[in-house]
Parts: sequence; C-alpha cells; structure tokens
Amino acid sequence: MFRVFKHRLDRGKAMNWFKIAINNGTARGYGYVGACADSAEDLVKKAASGEYIRLDDLRYQDERRSVKKWEEWDASQMPTVHINPSTIVSIQQFKGDPLVTPR
Repeated sequence: MFRVFKHRLDRGKAMNWFKIAINNGTARGYGYVGACADSAEDLVKKAASGEYIRLDDLRYQDERRSVKKWEEWDASQMPTVHINPSTIVSIQQFKGDPLVTPR
C-alpha cells in the first residue's frame, strides 16, 4: 500500500537536482526533473535495493527545451513524484536548479 506524503522540500538541507529517465514503454521514454537531498550515489543505492525514488519541486521542459515550474504545466497536481525503481534507465545530476542554472 502507498503512503501519502505532503509536498515539502527538505528545508535546511542542500538540495540536489536530477533528471531521472524512465522506461515508460515508449520508444522515447520519459524523464523527470526534480530535487532531493540525496546524492546521486544514494539514489542509485536506493533504486538498486528496490526503493521508490522521490523527487520534489518538479520542473517541466517544453518543446523548445525551456525549463519551467511544474505548476505552469499542470497546476492540478503536486510537483512531487515517486518513481518505481524498476523503470529507471538513468540518473543524471544537474549542477543546480535547471530553472536558474545557465545551459
């Protein structure tokens, strides 16, 4: 059974930004961009042990590759996702928040 979590960022902790690519059954797959306090190594260990990966403060990338806040894409959902580790293809860390970090 799933537990429901309230949306929160780990205030006071340094947040790391990631793109997690998943296999969603399509040729292109799908990628989530968001933040968590875990390191890339911790996320890999969690996924390898079968633990769902949580990303907060999701970002959305439009067709022109512009990064936007999740709320600009879908204001009806919380900007948090729990990713099934069996679908993860790759975990890539950003240098900072892709909304403000120059490309």
